[in-house]
Amino acid sequence: MYNNQHVFMQPVYNRISSMTHCLTKPTFYRLATTLLILGLFSIGSLPAAGQLFPGTLHWVAHLAAFALIALSFGLGWQKMPAAYIVLIVASIGFVHELTEIITHSHPFEAQDAVIDAIGALIGVTILSIFRK
Repeated sequence: MYNNQHVFMQPVYNRISSMTHCLTKPTFYRLATTLLILGLFSIGSLPAAGQLFPGTLHWVAHLAAFALIALSFGLGWQKMPAAYIVLIVASIGFVHELTEIITHSHPFEAQDAVIDAIGALIGVTILSIFRK
């Protein structure tokens, strides 16, 4: 009976194995990075998005979001130098702030752009710790 159960469960084991194997592939992280950026611009274009996290939580949300994007970016493009990752992710933050001017009609928030860049630095720092 044990052998029959093992044969019955083999497709499940194979499926789980193939799913966890894709987590190590840069393609997965590239897709995740793309989805994170698309989500950032989609949610950020909503006028009420700025009020989701009041006060200090607003900056924490920026730090966390851009650290996650930088970390995912670094895992997807593993041979890219850390300085390039920070520059690209910080540029995404800058463009994000510019798009908020168009979608929300409010002034440019330079503090948010700086915090986005700091978040990118945090993400690359975390990435460098994991790469060691």
